[in-house]
Amino acid sequence: MMPQALLDPPFTRSDAVPDTAPARRWPTLVKLAVTVAILGLLAAGADWAAIAARLAAADPWLLAAGVAVKAFTLPLAALRWRAVGRAAGFSMSRWMSFRIQMASGFVGQILPGSLGADLLRGWFTWRLGHPAGAVTLTLLVDRLLALLGVVLIGLAGLPRLVAVAPPAVAWSVLGAALVLGAGVAALLVAARLPRERLPLPARLRDGKPVRALWGAVAELRAMALRPAAWMALLHAVGVHLATIATTVLFARAFGLPLGWLDGLAIVPAAIVASALPVSFGGWGVREGAMVAGFVLLGFDAGAALLVSVMIGLSIAVLTLPGGVFWLLLRSETSSLPDSSR
Repeated sequence: MMPQALLDPPFTRSDAVPDTAPARRWPTLVKLAVTVAILGLLAAGADWAAIAARLAAADPWLLAAGVAVKAFTLPLAALRWRAVGRAAGFSMSRWMSFRIQMASGFVGQILPGSLGADLLRGWFTWRLGHPAGAVTLTLLVDRLLALLGVVLIGLAGLPRLVAVAPPAVAWSVLGAALVLGAGVAALLVAARLPRERLPLPARLRDGKPVRALWGAVAELRAMALRPAAWMALLHAVGVHLATIATTVLFARAFGLPLGWLDGLAIVPAAIVASALPVSFGGWGVREGAMVAGFVLLGFDAGAALLVSVMIGLSIAVLTLPGGVFWLLLRSETSSLPDSSR
């Protein structure tokens, strides 16, 4: 049974919510400043004449192929969300999960990082009648599986990264993977320990926060053992592989001989950077990580910037229809009675 404490944030309402608009405005302004600052620095150092020449000579078929491959990330991400939901104990149709994914992808283009898109996806899923506790836990697991997928791909590209990057950069990837793997393993093992045996004072151990947290940890372990969670991990890997394939196709369209192993080595860092809640839609941080990776491989920074901008524009264009899904879902869920939730 889902811990009751998870039924409160972030989906239930409160009639006595203080006005925190000024407090919320500062993080938004900071993230906007980060986005503009990074893009401005990259633009200032770019050779725009060379970029224009590459753009004019680009292979349109490879560009179209890159956009088409990137389009596959949308249904794959929707299937990941559906599979994680099944692991958490609720189900939805493929079409509904795709609609929710498209709506969250559209709104995510104007919200910082992937956090806003995640919360919107959870909001619509909850409004459709699924338990708030399960949906909240699903948001956490969905992000964790996406991160695990990046780590697995990063490990596959590690030999190539070791060959081109400074040792500190290359081995930090392995260190991060080991830390993440050890953390997940420790969490799954610790979840088998009854709460009564936790080495904590009785008052703290029996308190509501610890009981809720330990119930959530136990539910996470139960989810990890279900086949749907492993299917969600495969979908997560598929999303990242499609992004890498898109990067390779765009690079080759602009005359850069980027190989598939090169993509495995450098793109995971850009994927992680774009998911951080420090910029809008991943803009700026994605370009910075992509330029750094391409430079490690000996490619032109301006061409790398062009490739990254093309990836961002393709995401923006592909998620535009999500605006329609967003409006329709708002209308549909607002008409649902309270008892359905």
